[in-house]
Amino acid sequence: MKYGCPSQSSWMLAINSLLTVLNIGLPIARKQEIAFHSMWIELGRTLEEFLFSQHPAPATLSVEDYQRDEAIDCQVIQLIRNEILPYAKCMPREFIVCVMNILNRGSIHSATSAFIDTKDTEPEENCVDYTESSHKLREEFAKMCFETLLQFSFITKQDGKGEEGSITKLAVSSLLQRCKEVLTKYIEDERLSGRCPLPRPRMTEMSFVLKAIMTLLVTLKKTSPAQVDKAIWTQVIDLYPALVSCTTSTSPQVCTALRDALQEYSQLLTPPGQKTGTRNDSL
Repeated sequence: MKYGCPSQSSWMLAINSLLTVLNIGLPIARKQEIAFHSMWIELGRTLEEFLFSQHPAPATLSVEDYQRDEAIDCQVIQLIRNEILPYAKCMPREFIVCVMNILNRGSIHSATSAFIDTKDTEPEENCVDYTESSHKLREEFAKMCFETLLQFSFITKQDGKGEEGSITKLAVSSLLQRCKEVLTKYIEDERLSGRCPLPRPRMTEMSFVLKAIMTLLVTLKKTSPAQVDKAIWTQVIDLYPALVSCTTSTSPQVCTALRDALQEYSQLLTPPGQKTGTRNDSL
């Protein structure tokens, strides 16, 4: 158990051994689906419990050690990106859902878990805390989780088939859910922070999410309506009020990315009963 072992080297040895075994064994397991059927759920649970350990990191952990541990977490996500998601058709759907939940949780959990609540204190008193807490955010890990969701959120083949196409709907839905939560949380935290700016990773994350929304909208509008589920369009439209709420942000970086994202909604805003060339009957 991460951070729960008497010796920190124990869990490092365990996860490195697991990654070595998986890199060799996953191709075999994919070909022997029946023989390894019961393994997938246990694997999903193991990865989730490692990445989101119930044991907090030691208070004495240095920034360098924290970054080292984050790099190991990123290796796990890299394994998911390279050896699991491209072969989703060969694995149980329950396992793929678990993996998507890990990516979704990772991109959210890592960006908000260390945020300092300022409801009971003056903003000026917490400015130092914002800076000091920034290193606690698993910024690279969160970015890799989000990029992996984004990578598997695009339909790459016109017939909607293929290994990547099989998880497109699940990835898009998870991505949009994650984006909405980040938007909502950012506005709440910025309001609570008063005159004290949010940590740099939060600003970067917000800009990254807004750019991802813009990219996703462009891709969805170019995709054949028959390949985009109605539930996805509903989630896209549900994002709009959250985006409008972000217009109160005082960050120039966020406002620029927000403007670009809102402009992509222009083709979706049509009078009732009319159709556009990109939406057709998908709504």
